Amino acid sequence: YEEVKAMTGNFEREIGKGGYGPVFHGCLQDKEVAIKILSDKSHQGITEFSTEVDVLSKLHHKNLVKFVGYCFEGQNLVLIYDYMCNGDLRQRLDGQDSSLDWGKRLKIALDAAQGLEYLHLSCKPGIIHRDVKSSNILLNERMYAKIADFGFSKMGPLEGATHVTTLVKGTTGYLDPEYYTAHRLTEKSDVYSFGVVLMEIICGRRPLFFDSSTQQQIHITSW
Repeated sequence: YEEVKAMTGNFEREIGKGGYGPVFHGCLQDKEVAIKILSDKSHQGITEFSTEVDVLSKLHHKNLVKFVGYCFEGQNLVLIYDYMCNGDLRQRLDGQDSSLDWGKRLKIALDAAQGLEYLHLSCKPGIIHRDVKSSNILLNERMYAKIADFGFSKMGPLEGATHVTTLVKGTTGYLDPEYYTAHRLTEKSDVYSFGVVLMEIICGRRPLFFDSSTQQQIHITSW
């Protein structure tokens, strides 16, 4: 953990925050890295930490975020990744980035789709991400998209099975209704979530937004 503190300059530069905890910029042997630290206020813990380490230690694809290492010392659960200097897709959409033209949006969508295809079809058995969303699609210096945050990921149905029965994990607004109501998880759950991301890419809105004309919260798929 002392090495982690040294990498971050004693946690000097916070670059993000998510359900797991804050993310800091750091340097490891002249390489820029992103360092995610479990918050004591997080609902996540050792299970999500272990899943992330296990999955990303085995999987390697150009459209998955590169896993550099981890620290497990006492109560300190730290995950270290390649630094993605252009942040996440949601940040870009929220900021109304004028450089995010339709060509770049299409390329980001294709990159993310290829990452999901790898998880679902190339891995045996397939891996279901369970938290596909715009803030989990990171962008590097060339605006190549990579899928991140595998703490909720789960092995897909084994041969002969149609689904996996499991507790619901994910983010409101992206959850497949069938999975949410029946707890039946398949790769299609990720595909539904990715469809929501596509809607975000097209119109820039968040999955759930307030419609001033009706004074109601609207889901992007019914807008």
